[in-house]
Amino acid sequence: MRKTLIGAGLAALIVAAGSAPAGAADQEGWRVTYLSPDTGYDGYGLYDVAATGAHDAWAVGSRQQGAGSTGALLRWNGTTWSAVTVPGSTGSFNSVGGSSPKNVWVMGATYDGVQASWHWNGTSWTSAPTGSYDVADIAALGPKNVWAVGNDYEGGTGEGKALHWNGRKWKQVAMPFTARKVGAVAAHDVWAVGDVDDQPAAEHWDGTSWTVSPLPEVPIPAGESGFSYFNDVVAESSDNVWAVGRLYWGGGEELKSVKKAGNATLAEAEHNQPVIMHWDGSKWSLRLGADGDFALSAGADGQGGIWYSGFNGTFVHVAADGTTTTAPVATTGGRQVPGIRQVAGVPGGTTMLAVGEIAPVPGGEDQSWDGVVEQYH
Repeated sequence: MRKTLIGAGLAALIVAAGSAPAGAADQEGWRVTYLSPDTGYDGYGLYDVAATGAHDAWAVGSRQQGAGSTGALLRWNGTTWSAVTVPGSTGSFNSVGGSSPKNVWVMGATYDGVQASWHWNGTSWTSAPTGSYDVADIAALGPKNVWAVGNDYEGGTGEGKALHWNGRKWKQVAMPFTARKVGAVAAHDVWAVGDVDDQPAAEHWDGTSWTVSPLPEVPIPAGESGFSYFNDVVAESSDNVWAVGRLYWGGGEELKSVKKAGNATLAEAEHNQPVIMHWDGSKWSLRLGADGDFALSAGADGQGGIWYSGFNGTFVHVAADGTTTTAPVATTGGRQVPGIRQVAGVPGGTTMLAVGEIAPVPGGEDQSWDGVVEQYH
């Protein structure tokens, strides 16, 4: 069965500077603080967000007009978001990461589909080729130590590969499996996650090599068919790492009964649950969330726990002690609930940022998708 993170309905696009929607500052909890202005784009979407400090964060994505698209990049100063132009970057951006306001990386592709990366040193942008490697996520430890995970679509051998920046160039490093997300604690303590054989998988870099880290098996109910995988990882310290994702099951005896009854839909025989695992420095532990949703992305809450975004329009807070609370994804202007692509914590506090895209008002004159940023503190 094909495993996808988000349906095609969320694959819209992003950008442009603007202020927070009216009334946003008066709302409590999660609220919309940025909505891309109407600039004639058919679609505008934000795919990733990373904060390097209390007054510096970056969001990336793409904006579409007709058959073409261009990369979208926003920078936050702690109060407002502003559009940033990267010279020679026409195409799209899919991930961003940084260790400080003077060390930020944007990963994406040029207008003709060539994979590339761009580096901000606090003053100017430079580009560095990534070959055929399509970066899915990035973790920056410093100017000479950056990790990226994704796929190499040329000369594949079946094993995973990561990219490592040593201050001069990107170099491929073998890893046990292809990873979806990466998080770094230190030069000798980096985590990457994905899935292997329909089960979540985690691998660890100890400064010398990548090795698979044993995980609890995610149980699939007896008689059912299903799979499970990780969508994100948050590496806060050597003894506090979180990974979140999805458990799906459906079919088996329940599907047979649904078909036999003739008065229920296939969806009633399908189930999703959030998968949450925690590394305490010696082993991973597992917990499953409530049936009917799953985790898409996660960020550190500044107090040892995480916030994660759910597929069904929710934000879920998992505190350091395991206490769980749920909050709705905020919307604005009578529009549908935004699709959240990524959540990130702001260093030095409990402020959270989340980015994604929001559908147009049904039947409205403007039928373009817009980029959206939400904030919690």
